[in-house]
Amino acid sequence: MSRRLISVLAAIALAAPVIGAQEPTFHGGTHTVSSDATVVDRGGRLVSNLTKDDFEVYDDGQPQKVTVFRNDIQPITIVIMLDRSGSMVGNFEIERAAAEQFVADLLPSDKARLGSFSNQVRIDPEEFTSDPNELVRILHHDLLDAGPTPLWNATFAAMNALAPQSGRRVVLVFTDGYDNPGRPIGNVSFNEVIDRSQSEEIMVYAIGLADECRGSAPAPRPQTTASRRFQRGPRGPGGRFPGGGGGGRPPIVIPGGRLPPIGLPGPDMPTGRTPLPPARRDTTPAGCPASPPDAGLKALADEGGGGYFELRTTDDLAATFSRVADELHHQYLLAFTASALDGKVHQLEVRLRDDRLVPRARKSYVARAE
Repeated sequence: MSRRLISVLAAIALAAPVIGAQEPTFHGGTHTVSSDATVVDRGGRLVSNLTKDDFEVYDDGQPQKVTVFRNDIQPITIVIMLDRSGSMVGNFEIERAAAEQFVADLLPSDKARLGSFSNQVRIDPEEFTSDPNELVRILHHDLLDAGPTPLWNATFAAMNALAPQSGRRVVLVFTDGYDNPGRPIGNVSFNEVIDRSQSEEIMVYAIGLADECRGSAPAPRPQTTASRRFQRGPRGPGGRFPGGGGGGRPPIVIPGGRLPPIGLPGPDMPTGRTPLPPARRDTTPAGCPASPPDAGLKALADEGGGGYFELRTTDDLAATFSRVADELHHQYLLAFTASALDGKVHQLEVRLRDDRLVPRARKSYVARAE
């Protein structure tokens, strides 16, 4: 039985009055598929007062009976990873202030660790903590100096830290660049990170800071490949996909420890997967070129049901961090029992009966016995 399922069962036992007659019976040899869903309206405002009857869940296009539903505030276990690359030096202070805002928004039942990445990957303290003073101390004294951008190494290290934990596990990544680990071998690929997010049910939120005034366009990015899942076509009847993107409380307009990476997999091997779309370029009203962060960030967040927010330096970064905390505390837990334990990747879709609302939830799971 997975840690995630144990956590769900414990939560059900504690919240019996909330769930009442819906409490399911779990049997060995079954797979209970759970998904945390965020819902926003068309204006991007968070919607947190829905009931089970408002949702529909599909497994490979087939409707499923929701056996577990929760809409109460739930604790999170999170690793916050902050980019300390050379291009971020001028934004170190606003990065620290925004992370402090996120720490202030954590609940007493939440647990967190703080990481930074440049010449290495560092995550503090050694154990997860609910002490905001300790987290703020780390922000002021234990972040790394400037260096390269080992984006996927850092995300993988955060997943290592979360692996032994139970309950809702989240990685929050803040960066302004592309994956650039600064070493030729021993690096984690995008595919390895996204496959791990899928198999271990670790949700990723990403905040990307667009670099608005680079002197020249960035060098062409190596062709990173994404999972076939992103280009497989319709995920259910009618070919509808759940929405992504931002929104918030308050609404946000989006324009446009110490853990070395131990035992990291080697370079990415050919998999026949579909390439990511090329990174887009934007332009400010004054004609200053804007270079968005790695396109894999949004793909990773979308696949696991997290959120991706792309900002400029003139936007309110602290408000975005606060928005992420608000979303994480107001997600819906939905679960059903898988009908087939075939060991394959199944496409998962969460829909809402009210088409004015937009859900975000993970898009796939591996059907294996627990």
